[in-house]
Amino acid sequence: MENINKQKNGIYSLGYVANRGTYIDELKNIIEGNQPVDRATIDIAINENSVEYLNGAGYTKTPDGTPIDRDSAKYIRFKVPFLNKEGEQILGWFIKDKNIFNGVTWGTLNDFEKMRILDSRFNIGTMYFDLFWDGSEFLEDIAKNTIPESWKYKNKQSGINHPILKSYLENILNRLIKESQDGRDGKIIFSKDKKYVMFNTNLLDKYFHEVIVVGDAECKDGEMQIKNPSRSGGRLKLRKMGFDENANALPPQFFDDVNEVIFQTTWEIDKDFDTFTHIIEERRRRFPEEYHTMSTEELATKFDNAIGFAVALAQRNYKFIVPMYRPQEDKIQLLMPIYLKGTYSDRPDFALVLTPNKELRMYEPETILPLDAAYQNARLIAKPEESWLNPNEI
Repeated sequence: MENINKQKNGIYSLGYVANRGTYIDELKNIIEGNQPVDRATIDIAINENSVEYLNGAGYTKTPDGTPIDRDSAKYIRFKVPFLNKEGEQILGWFIKDKNIFNGVTWGTLNDFEKMRILDSRFNIGTMYFDLFWDGSEFLEDIAKNTIPESWKYKNKQSGINHPILKSYLENILNRLIKESQDGRDGKIIFSKDKKYVMFNTNLLDKYFHEVIVVGDAECKDGEMQIKNPSRSGGRLKLRKMGFDENANALPPQFFDDVNEVIFQTTWEIDKDFDTFTHIIEERRRRFPEEYHTMSTEELATKFDNAIGFAVALAQRNYKFIVPMYRPQEDKIQLLMPIYLKGTYSDRPDFALVLTPNKELRMYEPETILPLDAAYQNARLIAKPEESWLNPNEI
């Protein structure tokens, strides 16, 4: 989504316009008088004026003076040449959600600040905290009290601490909620009075005890929410909160057969024309920059060879191709490292996502992912042991 938007102009270059059918009318409703409004006017304002990138605190620079860029921004904000009925400047803005900027919302600077303060309450999926720092401290507590591992990337900056852990907990909780809705017991457990809820993070603490999270149970707009969650603190605390003495929060289950998470070296990988067209032509921006101007035919040859190299290595190391869970489609896929140069002294260029077809005993290449996104999806099932998928190197 982001790569496509970078090639577009005006408002569509900023992010995903979720209200694309109504955003012009929404702007008309708040401006003074009956001034003509169209996309061209908005696009000219965006192209001619300085678009602002802001962090979660609403600043365009970090405390040390470093400008906030698109990658580190939480908000994209811009001015349009209109005033509201009170004579105040109207702004438009996009909000980053799961690495995609969504918009567009119209309002004044005061409207933006009100939104930002509400947005700063911080959430981890359906877990909500009163303050941003409460959520930050929660992540810090989990990270410090589990078996040590890296929960952030070496080369990718983030506005929060432990971004990998945040993504992990979001998706683990979503998976548990889905399993509970499918009728599996012990996934989401409520206290006897329904005031509290707990779940199993599938993590272990330093003493190899399961890490259980507990919080206030609320329902908003039909969605189960957990307010102000924390580590459970042991079974005595849970009993005092009104949980049944036999309550046992179970971890998520991603697969039934271990063969689902092991690359089958005898299966064929589908490399037809449409597959390569989608990956090479439509995902060209995910390739290293040096390959952006290479002909499709030449790049296809390198890509094809890299798949063959990876299969040869996987035949000698069954852990080389890593399983991942894709939350959006609730399915298991595999991650194949792609080394376009054919050398393995450095990190792979990206990971190829393979979707298994059990009936046909084939793998369908679906898309390619940068290593950080690949690691986050892989970490849901287990911490990858392969050195090519290591956050300390990504």
